[in-house]
Amino acid sequence: MTKALKDIALSERLRDQIVRRFGERGKFRLLEEASGINESKWKNLYYRKQEATAEIIDFWCRRYPEDEVWLKTGKAQPREADYPFLAPVATTWEGQTITDRLNWVITEWASPVGEDLMKYLEEKSGKKISASQWSKVIMRLEEPTLEMVKVVCEARPLFTQWVLLGKVPSPMQVDPSDEQSVAEWAKKEKKSWKTFEKWFVRTHGNKGEQSPT
Repeated sequence: MTKALKDIALSERLRDQIVRRFGERGKFRLLEEASGINESKWKNLYYRKQEATAEIIDFWCRRYPEDEVWLKTGKAQPREADYPFLAPVATTWEGQTITDRLNWVITEWASPVGEDLMKYLEEKSGKKISASQWSKVIMRLEEPTLEMVKVVCEARPLFTQWVLLGKVPSPMQVDPSDEQSVAEWAKKEKKSWKTFEKWFVRTHGNKGEQSPT
């Protein structure tokens, strides 16, 4: 009985995730394309004719590892209550790719889901990238092109380093071909060096060493 109740709760959470990731319109076709699992099985789950099968759960956790803990336990991320972004708490996992991170940024940036999201992204790319091309990336079937990364990161530039590298090694970024960008970077570098100098003198005393110019 306890196991059955757990299965029912997990299936309810999965139904919520299906709508959140695939929207209302055309979701079963998209689910079949993403998973290789016949859409009739997704319909049976969604319309409560059966609970989530091991096959479906295994697919979902492999494709969306960031959902696994919540899906299986119902426990939200500890930081969720005060998370400042309009997307679920970002997590990292072994084997995470640019596709995974770009999808998080898309979720944070764009409100449509499913087919509406793909059409929205097509519009945002000036129709240079089709909805069907976006769908492959949204469903994590293909890696994004450089042009796709450009479209998303121009919309949400604060996440660019994280999308590309999986980390933010430095807040200092500079466009060496842009005079203003170079000037701003030089100003920040000078300020950072002065802060370091003050710290060094305070902790080591003035040894008479000259700082580089």
